[in-house]
Amino acid sequence: MIELCGTASSFFADAKRAVRKCPTLFDWGQSLLILALFTLAAGVTNAVEPLFKFSVTPDPSGLLAIAAVAFLVPALAEELVFRVVLGGRTGRIRAGLAILAFMLWHPLQVWLGLPMAQPVFIEPGFLAITALLGLTCTVLYRRSGSIWPAILLHWLLVVAWKGLTLPA
Repeated sequence: MIELCGTASSFFADAKRAVRKCPTLFDWGQSLLILALFTLAAGVTNAVEPLFKFSVTPDPSGLLAIAAVAFLVPALAEELVFRVVLGGRTGRIRAGLAILAFMLWHPLQVWLGLPMAQPVFIEPGFLAITALLGLTCTVLYRRSGSIWPAILLHWLLVVAWKGLTLPA
């Protein structure tokens, strides 16, 4: 039987373990390779359905502010929720449901009128990239046992998107 629910103490124990686990050099190397593959796939998706236009002259102070905020929300918060609490360390169905929830969380923010929502959150290309990000972060977390590679990828992607793209 698939267990999707657990006790609050087990969720906190899993989160504590995922945060405390320091990735090995091998884990970071794998993470860089997976990051390169993700970047290639996201670039192809953006080429097929253009969503983002990158600026050649980003604002350094704006980029720093985005980087600081993006670390906490969405990178740290979403990775703990969708990878550790919902996705867990085992089970393909559980991982798939967590990735689906992660993908659907973005248009839900728009529909609920939440302040962090962006109109692009309902675009099919964006949702494809979001699902790919969810899958990639799940692989990073499950392979290393640490949430840090997934947080780093999510954070880098959001900083690049928010800090280096031109406004729509």
